Amino acid sequence: MTDLKLDLDRYIPFGLAAIANKVSRGASRVYLELFGIGINEWRILANLKITPGMSANAICVTSGLDKAAVSRSLRDLEAEGLIAPCGDGSETRGRRLKLTNKGLALHDKVIHVALERERLLLSGFTEAERQQLLDFITRMHRNVPLVNESNYRAA
Repeated sequence: MTDLKLDLDRYIPFGLAAIANKVSRGASRVYLELFGIGINEWRILANLKITPGMSANAICVTSGLDKAAVSRSLRDLEAEGLIAPCGDGSETRGRRLKLTNKGLALHDKVIHVALERERLLLSGFTEAERQQLLDFITRMHRNVPLVNESNYRAA
């Protein structure tokens, strides 16, 4: 048996996950209360505003969301008339999606709350610190494949 144990105050993956989970839960609660959508639906709307014509798979890759969760959210968003297929409709699995006018209007309401939440999260940071944090996050994001594709062996 080993005396090794994590110091959760210094273990970066734990800290990142804890922050992400807490911020996501809070956002989901706020967006559901104010707009009738959860965080996954907001992420999909945001992706489709940035890149109209994305497929469900592309949304999963970009946002790191689970395919089943994205599928459920897409079904709900389409039923609400917030998104629609674009193109000729002959594609099934890789069909391209876009925001409808109703979806665009909802996006344009939610984004103000999302940006205010970001502002509050980063309050107390200087502009230089915000840029440095963004640089760190970008570099960590690039390293995710190294972590997920490494071969590990049990000790």
